This record gives sequence, C-alpha cells and structure tokens, in this order.
Amino acid sequence: MPMNILWTDGANSRNRKVGPVPTAYVGASKAECVDSCTGCPLLTTACYAHDSTPAMAAASVQRAARTAPERYSLRAALSRRLSLARIVRLTAIGDIGRCGRELADSIVATIQAEGLRVVGYTHHWREQAVADAWKGRLMASTERMDQVDEAVDAGWRATTILPKDAPRVSYTPAGRTVVKCPAQVTNNRVDCNHCALCDASKPGPIVGFEVHGNRAGSWEE
Repeated sequence: MPMNILWTDGANSRNRKVGPVPTAYVGASKAECVDSCTGCPLLTTACYAHDSTPAMAAASVQRAARTAPERYSLRAALSRRLSLARIVRLTAIGDIGRCGRELADSIVATIQAEGLRVVGYTHHWREQAVADAWKGRLMASTERMDQVDEAVDAGWRATTILPKDAPRVSYTPAGRTVVKCPAQVTNNRVDCNHCALCDASKPGPIVGFEVHGNRAGSWEE
C-alpha cells in the first residue's frame, strides 16, 4: 500500500529549532504513522516525536486533511511557503524511509525544482530498499557511536543521540568527528532552515542531538 504523506507549509510554525519551513507528516492516521516507525528502537523507549507535541500536531493535520486533502499535498504546501524557507523537513513525525524509490524520486525532484533543500532522517537505513531510495538524500539516524561508524561505512551521512552533558565535539570509536546540533548549542539562535547541516546531499560532519523528550531518561547510550 502506498505511503500517505501529508505536507504543511510551515508558515505559522512556532518551532524555533526548525524554523517556518514546509514539513512532512507520515500517515493519514496515527496507526499508519506509528507503523512507518516499526523497527526503530526509540519507538518504545525514548521517542520525542510520538510522545510530545509532534504527535499532537500530526493528529490536527490528519483531521484537517480528511476534509480538505488538497491542501496537504506537497505542491500545495510549497506554493504557500514563506519566501524565507530554504529547506523542506522530512519529517515532523513518522519515518519516510520506506516510501519507495518512485515516491522518493518524485518528492526530491519536486522540492529541488523549487530551489529548496531536503533535510530529513531515517532509522531504517540498514534496509536495502531504503538505502536505494534515500542514501545521499536523508541522514541515517543512529542511537550509538558504534552505529555511526557502521552507517558511514555503508555510505550514509549520519546523526546520533548524545547525552545531555556531551561536549560540542566528540568522536566515534573509529575516530570520526561528531558535532553537536548548532541549534542546541546556540539555544535555537541558529535554526534548521538557516543551518541545513543535515542536508545529506552535501558533505559534512556527523551531527549529534542531545537526548530530549518525555522519556529521555529511559535512553541509554
């Protein structure tokens, strides 16, 4: 079954970390959204998105899309975006990785035709179909430093989770440099829209995110 993806223009977003950018929400229902994340170890342990405000936002978008689905297409969202938007966020909640190569190609081509950059992540980076569709387009989301080395060795740019007391720069077991997310380092004075360090189509460092969310205390490195 094709993956349903709902798109918002981001114009009224209050997310200071990300900025007012077009954003994808995976799933026309909560069940579909959760299903897209099946297999991610954070889903049942320390997932910020499913335990916090992104889940509430997704529920609101899903309700609205049932009555006005045309407003939540990618093209509609891009047409309403603010002129200052530089990126499209994949995703606020849900994992787009398993959408398939054909849909991935269409999404990326549509975004790039508007002169925007793709910023997004997948926890399913080990799956060959996901790699075929998204390697070089999404960042591989990992949970530990040794997994970073595994992902990079497989050809991905990668992100990982850091403890709250992690330094700005740290290193993987193989000696690769991990830099802490600039938004977290600057208390959101730099947002994703202007940073775009997680544009996986460009070379760059491994990006680390401090563990956060309602169940952050249950995460173990």
